[in-house]
Amino acid sequence: MNKVILCEGETDAILLSYYLGKVAGWKYNRKGPENLNIQADTSNQSVNWYKNNENFLLICAVGGKDNFMNFFDKKIRFPLCQGDFEKIAIVTDRDNREIQFIEATTKDILGSFSDEIKVRSNQWISCPYHDSFGMDRSMSVLWVVIPTEHQGALETAMLDAISEDEYDRNIVIKTGDFAKKMRAEASKYISTDRLELKAHLSLTWAVQSPEKVFTAIDEQIKSVRWEDSETLNDCFSELAKI
Repeated sequence: MNKVILCEGETDAILLSYYLGKVAGWKYNRKGPENLNIQADTSNQSVNWYKNNENFLLICAVGGKDNFMNFFDKKIRFPLCQGDFEKIAIVTDRDNREIQFIEATTKDILGSFSDEIKVRSNQWISCPYHDSFGMDRSMSVLWVVIPTEHQGALETAMLDAISEDEYDRNIVIKTGDFAKKMRAEASKYISTDRLELKAHLSLTWAVQSPEKVFTAIDEQIKSVRWEDSETLNDCFSELAKI
C-alpha cells in the first residue's frame, strides 16, 4: 500500500519523518515503488520515500502553504488517478487563519480531484472517486492543522513541546521575549511574525545546545525526543496511523 503526506516546508518534512520513524516504524528508503517517479521541482521542495514492511510512504514538502494545489496537480493527481495511493494526508500550519478558511482551502485542493471529497480536522475520512479507467475506488484522507488548539505554526507546536519541561519553559519564555525585542532592532532580518517565530525556535535551541548552533536543522531536530511529547502526540495521533 502506498501513502502520501503533503506538508508545507522542509522543517515539517524532517520532523514528520523523524516522528513517524520513532512511533510507527517508517524508515528512509532511497527509492519508492518502481512505477512512481515523483521529483521535487525547486530547492524549497523535497520528496522522500519511507518504507514499513511492504508499505511505502511519500513525504513531500510542497514549498509553502500557497503551493499545495499546484504541487498536488503536478505530482499527485495522476498517480491517484492510477490508483497508486490509498491514503493521503495534508499537514498545514494554522498561522492566524480561521479554521473554516483552512478547511475550505484543503477541500479546494482535493476537490479538484473528486466532487465527493470531505475533510474533517484530524480525522481519517473515506472518499470515493473514479480512477482514469472509470473504475470506482476509495482513498482515505486526513487533514492535520498545527497547532491543534491555537494560532501558530509547526514551530509553535515544537516550542510547546519543549515547554512541557518546566526548566525549558522558562528558556522558551525568555527567548520569545528576546526575539520580539530584536524584531524591532533587526527588522531587516526579522520582518514578519513567521520569521520572528523561526528566530524564537532558533534562539531556544542556541541556548539549550550552544555547541550545536552551526549544526544543520535536520540534525538539530533529530537530537530531540519529540516522540515523548504530549503536544506532538496530540497533533500527530491520527497521522501516525497512516
